[in-house]
Amino acid sequence: MTCPVCKKTRLKPVDLLPDLNGRICETCSGVWVDRAKYEAWRARQPADLPETDTPVQLAVADVRQAKICPRCARLLLPYRVGHGLAFSIDYCGGCGGVWCDGGEWDALKSRNLHDNLHDVVTKNWQSAVRQAGVQEAIEQTCARHLGEHYAKAKDAKAWLDGLTRDQRTLVLAYLADSPL
Repeated sequence: MTCPVCKKTRLKPVDLLPDLNGRICETCSGVWVDRAKYEAWRARQPADLPETDTPVQLAVADVRQAKICPRCARLLLPYRVGHGLAFSIDYCGGCGGVWCDGGEWDALKSRNLHDNLHDVVTKNWQSAVRQAGVQEAIEQTCARHLGEHYAKAKDAKAWLDGLTRDQRTLVLAYLADSPL
């Protein structure tokens, strides 16, 4: 198998985890995870690992170029990981293998997301990633426009979120009923 990034380097076998073999490019440090091997490893795991929110301090080389699957020569499609990680993994719809650019596999492991590798490509996961991105954009816009008042607004929102629906409706109606 040839590296989908370097295009000439042969991928070398590597132990990614105990009982999980993959392949690595010694030039760009990208990692290939074969679907059958991954699913066999995953089936031996007792349960999902709890996701950590530890900040990732690893160098990640998210290569933004079209890549061809080293297993079946189909196009690899990028899927955003989210969950605090700002890169995409590349998935083959043909053989189900996953390509992680240099540092991405280690970043997934550091957040305990490596056991959710094939969940990343599902509609539910991708929808949640998009929604988190929208929410982050809303937060940034509010922070920019409210300036020093943003912290109070955020506290008020958290307080309102803790109320029952009826209480929240009443409070919002009360606040909206003031003359301009």
